[in-house]
Amino acid sequence: MRLAHGDIYTDKRGRRYRRMSLEQRSQLRKDYMGNVPKWRHPLIGYLVAIPATVIVSLCTIYVTKMFGQFFFPSTFSIIVIVMTALFWGAGPAIWSILLNAAALYFFFILPISSYDYSNWRDALQLLPFIGSGLVIALITAQRERARFQAMATELELQSYAQELEETNRRLEDANQMKDRFLSIASHELKTPVTTIRGQAQLMLRRISRHKDLEHMDGVATTLERINDQTSRLTTLIDELLDVSSIRTGKAVLNRRLCNVTALCREVVEDQRLLTDRMIVLDAPTEPVALKLDVDRFSQVMTNLISNAIKYSPDNTPVEVSINPGTHCVLFSVRDHGRGIVKDQQEHIFETFYRTPDAQSSSKRGLGLGLAITKDIVERHNGRIWCESELKKGSTFYVELPVSLSSPPS
Repeated sequence: MRLAHGDIYTDKRGRRYRRMSLEQRSQLRKDYMGNVPKWRHPLIGYLVAIPATVIVSLCTIYVTKMFGQFFFPSTFSIIVIVMTALFWGAGPAIWSILLNAAALYFFFILPISSYDYSNWRDALQLLPFIGSGLVIALITAQRERARFQAMATELELQSYAQELEETNRRLEDANQMKDRFLSIASHELKTPVTTIRGQAQLMLRRISRHKDLEHMDGVATTLERINDQTSRLTTLIDELLDVSSIRTGKAVLNRRLCNVTALCREVVEDQRLLTDRMIVLDAPTEPVALKLDVDRFSQVMTNLISNAIKYSPDNTPVEVSINPGTHCVLFSVRDHGRGIVKDQQEHIFETFYRTPDAQSSSKRGLGLGLAITKDIVERHNGRIWCESELKKGSTFYVELPVSLSSPPS
């Protein structure tokens, strides 16, 4: 075996094991022996080997006298060694080999009437028997080692499982603490930001009433920037709150029946006023009724339309369409921007993910909008996806079932 880094070593087959201390190995040996029945304790095997050898020798002598000649006098002895190795292990098996070899030497190799202890050539006849017995003992030792190693591996896996469970628990606690901090910090930030924005808007209204004050032009520009940045900061805080509520499972849908055509028309009009962009709405003249959370679905359409406006040229339109079907209603938002590479389309709905083009652009964001949008759509039992081609723009689709069931718990 060769050493690896730390307390881990690998065997010749490349299997990795944790190095155990002498105390751990002794305890493991005790546990291993504790699982073995008392009658199979090695000490019992050492004791049983003595009368078994006597009985086998008597049986062999009896057979020899009965038939006049016994060509394989070690047959019964091999059986005893196999049984001893099977039930009591390698140690008692080697002890049984020694006893049976001595019995065969004294009773069958040499004449009973003339013992000659110096006749070692005759003793060489026992080598095949001793070799066979040692092979049996070696196989038994390998089996015991395999069992012992399996038990050590099982204990190691249990140790790994406990460590993994403890690590997962600590990670879960840390994640919950992070979510609590995020929620508390977002709420605390929202109050002063709202106050600053309100004061800036109040000053802008006062300045607009006194247009004859020329020295106020620079102040008005500064207040407008404050208002824009606080508005953006408020949006970011709202997104952080949404992500926190999603991860903690506190996002609850307040469903009610509404006309999604009118709802989308309101969102489109708001975005037109805010951005002064051309947004085309293709919707049926008849009302399309769905039971959903109005505020959350309005957030979905606002995120998709604002993204389309953000990442497409100012002189191109954004196309919004509603296509009711028998079983579902399909919403789409199309832009004429750069488009999204195929392998990036799978990741754009992940939390905090932004495409390389979005990261290099002047448009700022945290990569939360589409993740929140996807969660809202899925909580309505719908699905969302994107189809895009480079230099031809992107189209985001939202499909909601006509008969919306209750959200999964």
